[in-house]
Amino acid sequence: MKFLPAALLALGLTVADGSACVAQQAGQTVQGRGMGGLILEGITLTDAQKTQQRAIREKYAPQLMQLRKTAQTTGTPIDQVKLAEIRAAQVSELRAILTAEQVATFDRNVATLKARTPERPGNR
Repeated sequence: MKFLPAALLALGLTVADGSACVAQQAGQTVQGRGMGGLILEGITLTDAQKTQQRAIREKYAPQLMQLRKTAQTTGTPIDQVKLAEIRAAQVSELRAILTAEQVATFDRNVATLKARTPERPGNR
């Protein structure tokens, strides 16, 4: 079950923590836990940005679920290279919907997350 932490990490990005969503809906700064919350910590999204974020999550969710399903079905670890590619694309799209001020905070959050995760292919 070595692939489970990677699957959970990927899923954390695609499915933002419930407390983060509640904070966003209330117009507060995101203080959620999990990768979904941490990547946007300190950033208050506009309603339009929330809609775009939701669309980005929904766009990549099937790909991430397929990776997880394949790993579970075959009993092999998740393809870390493919996971990193999907995650990088998702982060790039999310970054593109932010203002210049939000991008600075976002980039700090991404760097913090990368420092916390073990070195894997594509996590550079």
